[in-house]
Amino acid sequence: MQRARMLVTAAAAVIASGCASNQPGSGTPAFLTYDDCFFARAMSDWRPLDNRNLVVFTGARRAYHIQLATPSRGLRFDDTLAFTDRDGRICPFGGDAVVINGLMPDRIPIASIRGLDEGQLEDLYRTYNIAGPQIIEAPELGTEDE
Repeated sequence: MQRARMLVTAAAAVIASGCASNQPGSGTPAFLTYDDCFFARAMSDWRPLDNRNLVVFTGARRAYHIQLATPSRGLRFDDTLAFTDRDGRICPFGGDAVVINGLMPDRIPIASIRGLDEGQLEDLYRTYNIAGPQIIEAPELGTEDE
């Protein structure tokens, strides 16, 4: 019993030291960093790509590609999306999940999250054969024919 306690304590110390040093080049696996996390309250929009992938936009129009652990039949058809998390931050680790609120709510664990720049977002839309957001410019006042 005492030996088991020592093993558990040693394992916890190794894990804690790995989590504490998630600086680039520290040898810590990428899944233990917060680089590709976002705050749930910052989500302003989302767009499904297929039944397992979606793009989430935060208030600053930063885009994140989220891949779900399993496919969801309702992802492409539902207009409501929620998250379950432990600290308000949505990350690809820690048991965070997407909740699709269809006729039968579906909680699906997040497999990965990747922050996207504008070029990566356009590439992702091309990969899934989806038209990107359309920018419609308003006509200038006084330029229309009367």
